[in-house]
Amino acid sequence: MLVVMESSFGLSERIREMQRAEAAPYIGMPPSPWWVPPFFGAWFAAYVGAFAFWRENGLAFVVTMMALSAGMGAFLGWLTRRYGALPMPGRGTPPPEIRREFQRYAVGAVVVAGLVACVWWWAGLMAASAAAFALVTAGLSLYQARYERAAAVVRERLA
Repeated sequence: MLVVMESSFGLSERIREMQRAEAAPYIGMPPSPWWVPPFFGAWFAAYVGAFAFWRENGLAFVVTMMALSAGMGAFLGWLTRRYGALPMPGRGTPPPEIRREFQRYAVGAVVVAGLVACVWWWAGLMAASAAAFALVTAGLSLYQARYERAAAVVRERLA
């Protein structure tokens, strides 16, 4: 005799399991190490500072930009190997709490770029480079803290 066992999960529990599975890539990663925001701040400061070569030495500018791009690519590759697939804004279907943080991140990135451009215009390239370091480091630190709070809310909601 063949006995067929039906799942004791109701429809609402199945929906919740599906939501947990969809949210897993966004809420399952450990927080970034403390040094990630200053690393990105330094990278952006170097990126802005590289424009010092723009008019004087075009080859130095191109080589610096290529080195910065290769370094960032290697770093992102390392992060991906260490943590697995990284959630990317604009891709996938993040939970609403995370989607809001992605939107705030996008707005913040535009604001930071505008502020750095204004500092460059008013105070020069080196001041803009310093502003890029400070703004990117502070902005990314704030984003990481907000993201972790949003992920905790999602974990609680789906528990």
